[in-house]
Amino acid sequence: MSDAATTRKLIQTALSNGLVGSPGGFRRRADVHLVRPGESVIKRAGASFVMNLATGQLTGSSAAGIAVRDPADQTGGWVTWASWRNATGTAISSFATSWVVPVAPAAPANQLLYFFNGLQNASGSEILQPVLQWGSSGAGGGPFWSVASWHVDSQGHAYCTPAIPVNPGDALTGLMTMTGAFNDGTHNYRCEFAGVAGTALMALGTPELTDAEETLEAYGVTTQTEYPGGPSTAMSQIDLQIAGNPAPLAWASNTMQNPLYGENAIIVSNTSPGSEVDLCY
Repeated sequence: MSDAATTRKLIQTALSNGLVGSPGGFRRRADVHLVRPGESVIKRAGASFVMNLATGQLTGSSAAGIAVRDPADQTGGWVTWASWRNATGTAISSFATSWVVPVAPAAPANQLLYFFNGLQNASGSEILQPVLQWGSSGAGGGPFWSVASWHVDSQGHAYCTPAIPVNPGDALTGLMTMTGAFNDGTHNYRCEFAGVAGTALMALGTPELTDAEETLEAYGVTTQTEYPGGPSTAMSQIDLQIAGNPAPLAWASNTMQNPLYGENAIIVSNTSPGSEVDLCY
């Protein structure tokens, strides 16, 4: 991350230029597409669209080109995470993780915090993720906690459900389920927070998502008090299944280079199901 003064300036410039935050960085508002009830994301000929499930009408296309990166992305990214690659030859059928909404940061500013379990393809160019967010993003939100499901495609366009406010202490379960696999190698997935209405996102025709992640992602953090007030968030009761059977999990811990406040991911357990990864900040 850059120094505090540069970080604040980059964030303020991005916001004043009309950019919006999202997992993966800041994007033009036109590159962040809201997916509402009755709609899904569908990939056709390498481009993603928002599809009306009743009419089949396509909008919100990523076909126009790759989303431009912004200098504000330099203020953060994946801070610490645990990863596991599925090398079994059989697709992941479901991936659930439970965690508790942390207390609010003591120093709310323009920081953006994301906690999520996610599934990526092998190249990391596509990701599906049920995201707990602090701050404002293209999904909505503000200086409070909210949840939304996100899909970022290989063009860098982000598709998301509208943010739903949640409260510290609320129990969350992020769930992704494969709902179809096809001979051309594409897959259909559903992403949601179990029991939270309005968070279900269907991603149709995506490449196989082979890499599981438990992640803390942050932008614009300039003091440790801009993180939540506890030392860590436990991503627990992890249940990752392959063809309906427990996966042979062996989580690998990762942390960004030169973390500012000793952020790290602790692998508490690889038990499957029931593993736990603590994201420390």
